[in-house]
Amino acid sequence: MPATALSDSPECVHFVDDWDGILHETYGGDADRAVLDCARRLAADPAGEEAYAWTLGLVMMAAHIGRFSRKDVAAAALEALHATDRKLRDLPCAHRTHPYESDLDDRIDHFVDDLPLLTNGLTEDEDPDWEDDAAKEQWLCPRDIAGYARVAVDIIAPGSVGGIPPRLPARDARRAEDLRSIVWDYPSAAVDPGQELSAYARNLVANPLGYHRAGLVVVLHAACWYAASGRIRDRRVLDTMVDALEAVLPGLGDASCAHREGDHPEVGRDTAEQATVGIHLLSPGGRGVYRHWHREELETAPLEAWLCPAFLAAIAREALDHLRTGRERLFGLRDTAHLDGVLVRPDGRLDVERLTHAVRFRCRDGQAAEDAGLWAARRFAAGPADPRERLVLLLVACWSVTSGEEAPPEAVHRDLRAILGSVRIAAAGGPESALAGGPAGASAPAGVPAGEPCPHGGAHPWDVLTELVGRRHFGFHEDPYGAHLNHLYAPGEYETPERPFDAEAWGCPRHVAQRVRGALRVIDGAN
Repeated sequence: MPATALSDSPECVHFVDDWDGILHETYGGDADRAVLDCARRLAADPAGEEAYAWTLGLVMMAAHIGRFSRKDVAAAALEALHATDRKLRDLPCAHRTHPYESDLDDRIDHFVDDLPLLTNGLTEDEDPDWEDDAAKEQWLCPRDIAGYARVAVDIIAPGSVGGIPPRLPARDARRAEDLRSIVWDYPSAAVDPGQELSAYARNLVANPLGYHRAGLVVVLHAACWYAASGRIRDRRVLDTMVDALEAVLPGLGDASCAHREGDHPEVGRDTAEQATVGIHLLSPGGRGVYRHWHREELETAPLEAWLCPAFLAAIAREALDHLRTGRERLFGLRDTAHLDGVLVRPDGRLDVERLTHAVRFRCRDGQAAEDAGLWAARRFAAGPADPRERLVLLLVACWSVTSGEEAPPEAVHRDLRAILGSVRIAAAGGPESALAGGPAGASAPAGVPAGEPCPHGGAHPWDVLTELVGRRHFGFHEDPYGAHLNHLYAPGEYETPERPFDAEAWGCPRHVAQRVRGALRVIDGAN
């Protein structure tokens, strides 16, 4: 197939834009019809002078064929590509290299421009539009066309053909992208993190000694920090990940290795990069790509280090410990008894400043804020005698829920839901009447008949403070909410904060009910 002009423009020029649209998922027509047309033309003359065009067209459409085409369409494409490979791969050739041996991702976007130029009658030196580093003769070489036919086959049916450069399967490239979005905490719109991580875990449970073991262990280790962070609200996901790592450890045993300290890959810092490596370990093509990376970038660990049983056992145990701890923290029984000695002073009164400080600075320690709110709710439910303490405890418990960007985990909101859901506001007025009887107090608020305006004109403390915080900048260490709650509990110990409110306003039944309802909405939204 010499690089000479055909008698007429090659027929492929009428289709190359369609193929490029299918490649980039912008084609508005019937993609399978375009694939069948191209495959039939190639099958009709698999070694003809236009075989190069139909082969490269199928390369452009291969990712679509492998992912979306009907089985009969994919079968027709594979049959034509295999026929071209059989007829051309052993023909004589004087070239040392061919374009198909390079990285397809670097070239495929240029097919739409380069393919029509291959037989325009101009050599690459004469053609001002030709920018590829390979000669047209190399592109049109029978062995190159056969090589590209095998590349297309491998994209459509990964691992079914040899004699091509290692390549990460298209489906794995998508998996790596989805995993990176998960561990970055910005999951793609179509990605359900729980389903994704459960699928990897189930695959490992099904075959803990198989070829995919190393890749799946690396993936689960990379994702364990996200899974245990509280982003996933379904306990079954963590259960499945724990089951998978428990299943794989016996097969790894107490393996030792000849690697020296520092020879194993460094994990845990860049979880997105680690997840990407894990996906590459799942397939022969991906492992081949990783070997190439290692040759090009000496900083990367050799492939054998990622496959080392001792290394895999170590990261499996680390991930397992982290997931078990996270599962208990998120879904187990949260113990707050230790806070009795921290948040209660020797005289039996609240250390209210320490309590509000824990909730305010949840960005530093989210679990401490959750524990403080849960402790406040449990102490409130125990019915302390001091009505002012009851009011502050209830307001802190509600604040601990509404101050976070997400609802508290099940281990926290389970008790909070039960306690806050049982609250009945007893009467209007100050804290002495607002919470009379504790969490299971009297019925509807007295003194504020239904349908009548609140005596505070709707200017309840929390709403006013929220508006103030929205209008003014408060420094990181400033805490307007905490300052007001501290003063409410112990006005003699703390300075009067900006825009003070009397105890009656804080304990107004409608104000307290509003805070409780707001917290319950957040909690119920998590379910």
